[in-house]
Amino acid sequence: MINLKGGVGKTASTVAIAETLAAEGFKTLVIDADHQSMAGELLLGQKRMLHCENRKRTLHDVFLEMCDPDFEVGDLRSFISEETSNVATVRDFLDVIPCSFRIDDFYSNAFRSKRRAGLFQTERELFTQIKKQMPGAKKWLNELYDFVIVDCPPSIAMQVKMFLRIADGCVIPSIPDQLSIRGSENLVDRLKRYKVDTLGTLWTLYRQQTPLHREMVADPFAKLPTPFESVIPNAAQLARAVDPRELSNPQANCDAKYGRQFAARYRELCGEILSRLRNLDIPVTNRQEQLICL
Repeated sequence: MINLKGGVGKTASTVAIAETLAAEGFKTLVIDADHQSMAGELLLGQKRMLHCENRKRTLHDVFLEMCDPDFEVGDLRSFISEETSNVATVRDFLDVIPCSFRIDDFYSNAFRSKRRAGLFQTERELFTQIKKQMPGAKKWLNELYDFVIVDCPPSIAMQVKMFLRIADGCVIPSIPDQLSIRGSENLVDRLKRYKVDTLGTLWTLYRQQTPLHREMVADPFAKLPTPFESVIPNAAQLARAVDPRELSNPQANCDAKYGRQFAARYRELCGEILSRLRNLDIPVTNRQEQLICL
């Protein structure tokens, strides 16, 4: 989930899509790559987030571990927080690797510590070491999860570059207005160098009463990746669903958390995502179905 403009609903969409897929039985991992760490907090709650930060079990610490030549992909397991979300039907199928504010200073912090250990002489060597580890990490995660969803910051930061190198595809959440669309167009140009498939534009925070929103959705700019038919409105129910203050309130299912109408819309969106992945010959599995078949 990526856009160069902030405030377009990336994190809310990440959490809702992940919970919807998990509710359908897909084993799902959310990787929070944004230094604001909101996806992690929305799934773990503030107390567990602080616990991960204090124990150094965040994405920053994953990359720090990858700098070590002796790193093994199985070490990733200790950074994964299990049984997340306040939705009962989701908890067994949804895990998360939270982010940390420390990731903004990753290169300077990591390079200082690793240079003292005699491992690297330049930041480029450090970057190359992590990059070499990413394909193996993807293979290991693919064996555990049906979906891995990365919530990106509004920039092509170091961690975003790493994930773009191994991503099967990306979704671009965007408000149907001029500023958000301009950010989307700039992003599409930047993504070309990574050769990652763009699954589509996801219209978010849509206001039916706003003429510009209606016009953009009806006739999107040609440069934008094909929008999904499912449009996510700017609705009070959805805002409450991702309000950190609501995390202490257990929900029986996604219908209860998002409202029946909006939960159905997210299920339709996930169906579109699955369809577009299959059209790109990207295999989609469901470990629950495989277990039943066995």
